[in-house]
Amino acid sequence: MPSAKKLRKAKNEDFKAPSRLTLEDLLSIATEIRLRSFGKTKLKVGKKKALPDNFTDTSFKSKSISLPNQSITEDKSREITTSRNLTLADLVIQLKHYNANVRKDALSGLEELCGRHPELLVSSLSSVVHGLLKLFIDDDRDVRKSLLAFLRECFVPLDKADLQPFLPLLVIYTCSAMTHIFEDIRLDAIKLADLWVEIAPDVIVSKFWDRFTGNYISLLAVDSTSMNTSSTSSTPSSRPTTTTSVKEAAVKSHLHLHKSKLELLSGLSKFLEAGLSGDKQDKFWFLLNFLEGRHAKESFKQHLEESKASKDAKTNRWDPKSRSTYTSTHAMITATIPYISNVSTPSSFSSLNLFDSTAPKSQSSGTTDALKGASSNSYRSECGLDDRVKDVKMLIETFQPILISTWLETAPSVFSSSSAISVTPALQLLTVVMRLALILWRAMVSGGAVGALEKSWLDLHLQQLLKHLAVYFPYGADSFGNRGAKVDSILQEMNIMLCELTSLYLLARTMQRSVLLKNPPPNTNRKRRHEESGDREDDDDIPAWADRIVDHVFGILGYEENDLQHVDKKQRKDGSMSTMTSDFKSESLVSLLPAIWGFLNCLEGDRQLSMFKAFMGYYHHCHAHSASKRTALEFLIRLYLIQSMPTFNGRFHIKSQSDYVNLMQAWFLSLPKTLWQLKSSHLETSKSILNIMCDIAKRGESDIFDTKALQAAELTMVPFFYVYLANKGPLYGPFLQLPIDVQKRAVEFIYYVNSGSAKVQEALAKCREVS
Repeated sequence: MPSAKKLRKAKNEDFKAPSRLTLEDLLSIATEIRLRSFGKTKLKVGKKKALPDNFTDTSFKSKSISLPNQSITEDKSREITTSRNLTLADLVIQLKHYNANVRKDALSGLEELCGRHPELLVSSLSSVVHGLLKLFIDDDRDVRKSLLAFLRECFVPLDKADLQPFLPLLVIYTCSAMTHIFEDIRLDAIKLADLWVEIAPDVIVSKFWDRFTGNYISLLAVDSTSMNTSSTSSTPSSRPTTTTSVKEAAVKSHLHLHKSKLELLSGLSKFLEAGLSGDKQDKFWFLLNFLEGRHAKESFKQHLEESKASKDAKTNRWDPKSRSTYTSTHAMITATIPYISNVSTPSSFSSLNLFDSTAPKSQSSGTTDALKGASSNSYRSECGLDDRVKDVKMLIETFQPILISTWLETAPSVFSSSSAISVTPALQLLTVVMRLALILWRAMVSGGAVGALEKSWLDLHLQQLLKHLAVYFPYGADSFGNRGAKVDSILQEMNIMLCELTSLYLLARTMQRSVLLKNPPPNTNRKRRHEESGDREDDDDIPAWADRIVDHVFGILGYEENDLQHVDKKQRKDGSMSTMTSDFKSESLVSLLPAIWGFLNCLEGDRQLSMFKAFMGYYHHCHAHSASKRTALEFLIRLYLIQSMPTFNGRFHIKSQSDYVNLMQAWFLSLPKTLWQLKSSHLETSKSILNIMCDIAKRGESDIFDTKALQAAELTMVPFFYVYLANKGPLYGPFLQLPIDVQKRAVEFIYYVNSGSAKVQEALAKCREVS
């Protein structure tokens, strides 16, 4: 084995440089040294670099072990749980889960829990509301659908006083969802707004009027823009198009547009009806618009309520359920508790601003421009009915183009089609357009502000709309095929709404003429004044399109005017409905009454008398036990009573020595027969008949009924008590079958007339013997 010294010597000899090196040799040696020192070995594709022999692996892996609380096995016997053993706190936590199915199941659990235990929702309302707020703008459609189902199921039965502190927060998140970038979230937010209007309409329209109107205007503007964009940005497709594919695409596009706009306009109509309509629980609300002052309206309603109530009930009982109201409705109404304040309007918790920490605080004295939209901060904190009515002119000017454009785009597809009319979103959209226009113009005309406006403004905004609506009137008359009962009901409702809109237009013209007569413009030119008076006389004539609608009302009531030469007899027979042949329900009569009352106050001369004759004929034609008879009777009673109110400002007056008096006397003499026909089946109607007969008898000859008519009505009451027939013997009337308070009113009528008739005294004596 060689020694170490020899090895070192051999190594040195290997690295010994030659005696002479050229430049090329030096460069090659330098390149070789550089490659040995800094060179990198090239790897083949798919091959990894080999690890060195002394490589140590320092990486590590870890796994977490989750140990959640198992709710199935957990003992929750002392808590209220669902069928999945989840408490209310567990469900509220799951509402924030990242998985949409978990959030949906949590809403189902809340609905189950609160449905079985309503008191739990009341006690935990704060945590539930705060857990639901972010779901208003949830990305998942099924979650929002479950949210609406839960709110409708559990929040509607809640007391309004319990939910009122959270309404500002709920409304703010609802308005945020109404302005969302996604259309489906905006449409679901409209359903939420409808729900809040249904639960607490007074609070919503009084505290959030500006916010909601601004959002609805913005939504309609966005909807109109999207419709225009979709109609103009259609690009040709690369695939071949056929007539069938074009029709299918058009049907799908219009169906989507109709559905979305239907939901939007339906929500807007519900909101405006809650804010602009007064007491809609009374089906004769339209009569109150012809009384000046709130006190006169309350007195008229109080007189009708007292006549229906028992004579022993003269106090206003406190209702413990209405916790938000703590003062009397009116200072003149007797109550069982002392008055806390001397104000005439009821005070509630909402007017104390106790729960307005999340609501806007700015208050403007003037009318807020709703066009500022939801981004504006100048919202009124309180908006009364008078303030809302002042905004109607602006709302009409804003919504008028949208209503007309929607009608013109949709009506031809419904009424000009060769197929039979069916219940489609297009037909429902036309109904909502008419209802929205009716709500706005009811408020405009009833408020009286239309009388101070120019005639050109009325013609531009109402007559122009009515001319478009009257093109297909009467709706459904030219269609073929079996439409179905639901379609007939919708078409009849549309016809009635157009009749009322026409009466509002004629009433508005009448009010404008009255204002001009009271305050004539200062015209120094006599010739110009004469020309303007001639123009006003021409304006008194009813337009041809409106005259056709008035004739339709005559046809509905089953009345044919012989003096109408401008209407062809065959056209009246074909185009008018008759009460002898059509199924005109009492609900339709209730809807038609505002139009009839409007025509009675705006028609002139013989046309006004013919309208009154038509309604009287309809009343006498109805069966005594029918609902239409009772509705017509209540209307005639109020029509008579309102004539004696000092603040009545209508143009329909029943004056003595006129044809109207003869019609009213015939109606009055028919009341005892109706009373006998009713017997004991409809006690409320019998009370109404006897109450009005007592009122008429107490007035005596100072009213339109003379002594002769009163005595004749008294004799007609004899069969109601007792009558002796030669072939049948003694026959007692329905008097003995009625309750004591109704019998008392019948005897009071005999006392007020006091004619001393022997037949009447004998009949009362026979009844006294039996009782």
